[in-house]
Amino acid sequence: MADLPMSFCIPIFLLALLSAVSVSSSTPTNGNGSDTDLAALLAFKAQLADPHRILADNWTIGTSFCHWIGISCSRRRQRVTSLSLQGMPLFGTLAPHVGNLSFLSALSFAHTSLTGSIPIELGRLHRLRYLNLSSNSLSSAIPAALGNLTRIEILDLSRNHLSGQIPLELLLHMQNLRKINLNANYLSGHISPYVFNNTPSLAYISFGNNSLSGPIPHTVASLSMLEILNLQLNQFSGIVPQAMYNMSRLQVISLILNKLNGMFPSNQTFSLPMLQFFGLGGNKFSGRFPSELASCRYLQVLDLSANSFVDGVPTWLAKLPHLRKLNLGFNNLIGSIPYALSNLTSLTPLGLEFGNLTGNIPPDLGLMKELSYLYLGVNQLIGQIPTSLGNLSKLSYLGLAKNQLSGKVPTIFEKSIALKKLDLAGNNLEGSLDFLSPLFKYGNLRALAVEVNSFTGVLPSLVGNLTSQLTIFLASDNKLIGGLPRND
Repeated sequence: MADLPMSFCIPIFLLALLSAVSVSSSTPTNGNGSDTDLAALLAFKAQLADPHRILADNWTIGTSFCHWIGISCSRRRQRVTSLSLQGMPLFGTLAPHVGNLSFLSALSFAHTSLTGSIPIELGRLHRLRYLNLSSNSLSSAIPAALGNLTRIEILDLSRNHLSGQIPLELLLHMQNLRKINLNANYLSGHISPYVFNNTPSLAYISFGNNSLSGPIPHTVASLSMLEILNLQLNQFSGIVPQAMYNMSRLQVISLILNKLNGMFPSNQTFSLPMLQFFGLGGNKFSGRFPSELASCRYLQVLDLSANSFVDGVPTWLAKLPHLRKLNLGFNNLIGSIPYALSNLTSLTPLGLEFGNLTGNIPPDLGLMKELSYLYLGVNQLIGQIPTSLGNLSKLSYLGLAKNQLSGKVPTIFEKSIALKKLDLAGNNLEGSLDFLSPLFKYGNLRALAVEVNSFTGVLPSLVGNLTSQLTIFLASDNKLIGGLPRND
């Protein structure tokens, strides 16, 4: 027998109470506060599909709502102070009646498949300190009424379908706000330059993965407690407020993939002693790489790729002992690769591709045994591939394409169990392809490009064993003979 609609499971006397609340969702019911809370909870429940019957079997009239799943109450007045159903599959809209839970200090519906808009009635929850509606399908604009939440400390509306501008009123009275996350929505327009004027406690800002535009508000630099700033994947333009480079607590700056430009300030105005993540890739910054970063001794990730920098690969990078990821590619890189890079023994990806680097590949790169990605393609590197690269047993991608490398490829892949992509195309390499035999034995190779070289002989017979794994194999414009080996 099919389940009855949820409304039929509610006793008649409670339906009467619920209908009284439904007449005006913006006005709490009369009577004691517990009745108001009960009515609000039942109205919330009634608007949701509950396929796993989590609320249907637990939120029952025979039990005090203070003992219902996801609910905490105050001891003295038995009022709802916390409502958290995070991760529960509840489908439907967020009932405006939740705004009647006047004692609520924490509200979390993250990962609950909610749809529709955020009710303006949530702005009545004046005791609210924590609001998390992330990872749903909520749409429409962020209601300006949320700006009435003057006690709020954490506001997370990330990973929804929210659109429109960030209301100016939103942060106007949130003096206790410590974290705001609006990441991964469809927000657009400029951010008011005064949006952070009254948020002195703010430590975490994440507005990334939206369509926000205009300049970065200069008031960001006035946030003395700020530790995390994520504005990546937007359309911000202009220069970065210079004072942002002099913030003593800042640990993360991610401005990747915007339209920002300009040069870096001098030593006197650049001090980020706690910086761990610095991402400016995919913008229009120019000049030289900021040598002041050498003093950021906690730096772990540095991405300055895809800009208009004109500089050599800095030797001061060797002063960053905790650096794990480095990407300087897609700039006008000049000069040779410094041997000092080999001091970065914790580095996993190294990106120096699409530049104008000259000289040999330093053999000392073979000391960087944590490397999993090595991108040196599309430069003007010369000489032979160093045998020391055979020590990089964790290497997953090796890109040396479109350089001027010459000679035979040494037998360096005996330890390359993890190698999935190898790109040697567009060089002056010669000799047989026997150096590939270990890779064919391991069977992990997904993409292989050796075209536009001077390789000779026949394809190794083990190539035929890779038909189930190898998706890209480019070997044209060589001096190879014979046919394709068959699968054994």
